[in-house]
Amino acid sequence: MLGKLIKYELKSTARTLIPLYIALLMLALINKLFMGINNNANSELLGGIPVMITIFAYGCTMVAIFIITFFVIVQRFYKNLLGDEGYLMNTLPVPTWMNILSKLGTSIIWIIVSGIVAVLSIIIMAFSKGMFTDLFANFAEFTGYLPQEYYGFVLELILYAFVLMISSILILYLSISIGHLFNKNRILASFGSFIVLNMIIGTIKTVIQAIMFIANDPSLMDNGSNFMGTIHILLVCEILFGIVFFIACNYIIKNKLNLE
Repeated sequence: MLGKLIKYELKSTARTLIPLYIALLMLALINKLFMGINNNANSELLGGIPVMITIFAYGCTMVAIFIITFFVIVQRFYKNLLGDEGYLMNTLPVPTWMNILSKLGTSIIWIIVSGIVAVLSIIIMAFSKGMFTDLFANFAEFTGYLPQEYYGFVLELILYAFVLMISSILILYLSISIGHLFNKNRILASFGSFIVLNMIIGTIKTVIQAIMFIANDPSLMDNGSNFMGTIHILLVCEILFGIVFFIACNYIIKNKLNLE
């Protein structure tokens, strides 16, 4: 059932994001063609105005993708579970946590896809003959100088970034849910909840880092193993934060639902 919910969410949001992805890749390709024309002609086509326009459009589209992705994350949760569509979604024969998880899974997918499309568009614009050969050669040379334990460290950083992304989405969901406990000024209440929750989380992280700094020899804080230890603890904290956010969000929607 979770798969069907995610599939439904993807279909509902794809109509907004897919055209932006196509536009970004097309603009990247057009920019690449203009760059090639200018280089071959050893002069700027029409004074470089077309290039300036397409580069500006490319930049605007890139920014729009991430802004709209954020908007879709918030809007789908807000409208689909707490807004007009909430009357239907909350009567489906599925548990509340599954509805939340479907929104979370869809958000993760679109964030990753947005990042991939953005990187792909940059590759299109920067592409040149032998680029990948040189890139892989330089990468292999660079990694050859790194100690083997750093590979695990990089993987942990990637994992931490992924968990942080999930935790960040869930704190948004929780803030919106708390805001809907109020009868008036729900958007303002959600925004205020988001600020307060982030202040609390920031304070907790600062205290943990301060304790770790005191517990360790400050002269060794630049040591890789100590830094990795910090990442381990922060990773565990983010996992715990995410679990708390999810449970709290599930509880509010399940037991304190206050639809518009």
